Amino acid sequence: MGVYNKMGDFGGLSDTYKYYEFELDALDWSSAFAAEYAPTDWPLFTIGGKRPLQNIAAIKLLEIQIPFSFYIYNQDNNTFVFEEAAPFNGPVTVTIPEGNYNVSEMETVLAAAINAVRLSALVYTVTADTNTQKLVIKNNSGGVSLPFTMTFGSSTDTGNSNPRLYLGFTRGATTSIHDVGVTDYIIAPNAYSITGPNYVYVNSDKLGNLCNLFLPRGAFNLGYGNAGPQLAKIPLTVQPGGVVFWSDPDPGKWFDLESLPSLTDVDFYLTMGNTSNKLRMNGQNFSIKLGILENELSSQQSSLGSAASRVTKRIRSK
Repeated sequence: MGVYNKMGDFGGLSDTYKYYEFELDALDWSSAFAAEYAPTDWPLFTIGGKRPLQNIAAIKLLEIQIPFSFYIYNQDNNTFVFEEAAPFNGPVTVTIPEGNYNVSEMETVLAAAINAVRLSALVYTVTADTNTQKLVIKNNSGGVSLPFTMTFGSSTDTGNSNPRLYLGFTRGATTSIHDVGVTDYIIAPNAYSITGPNYVYVNSDKLGNLCNLFLPRGAFNLGYGNAGPQLAKIPLTVQPGGVVFWSDPDPGKWFDLESLPSLTDVDFYLTMGNTSNKLRMNGQNFSIKLGILENELSSQQSSLGSAASRVTKRIRSK
């Protein structure tokens, strides 16, 4: 079944479902879900309330607060390959320092990162064309051309492990053009998005694939449209250092879990845009309001029999 209205009216009261609400703060973790992650990045919460939850009808992520403490450029995506022509060759790896940058800061940071590893004595500069919103990378080759190449993965790269999506580059290699007597330069093929994507996903390995939330088949990094861990898509409405406050705009619809037998713990983590790398919150804590509907212990439905006016009762039990 799909998402549908579970509760109805009457202030959340129902003869069919019992409502539970869990306030989950990443600082209140029971453990890290996976040993290689900090518990505030991928917390596992033990839940249950007055008794273990059983026969669960539906769930809903009602609210979330996310501090923008994670880095757009991080250890999972902050490198690419740079190569100059003979006799210098290469290749070398350019590393953008972890952090968050605006456009003018990226001009300085990217140029410094290239100059730190280039093998020639040339100087590289980076400027942002504010009209086209594209980065321009140049060297001071002058009258003697020295072509260079910037490579972001292979021809099938998905953008999961390098910064091309934010710097405006396509997959694979981009080679410079020579401006006779002046410079060799690259103009990024696409507009930049230096400050990163416009949204994050809230994910759960335990609950996500039980819910009918789907992405298109072209989501290479996120399961190709199959049932995945995603539970909600959250717009990023603040700058680094701020806090995103989100409430579900359609609180009447819930994800049907089709009477999940039990639930004793649940995990959550965040991913950025259409990439699958789990965000590192750098010690800061996101928090979630999670609603759970449990089928009541017994729900009686009476109906009249046919000729004999028999009364039959259907009991739903745990």
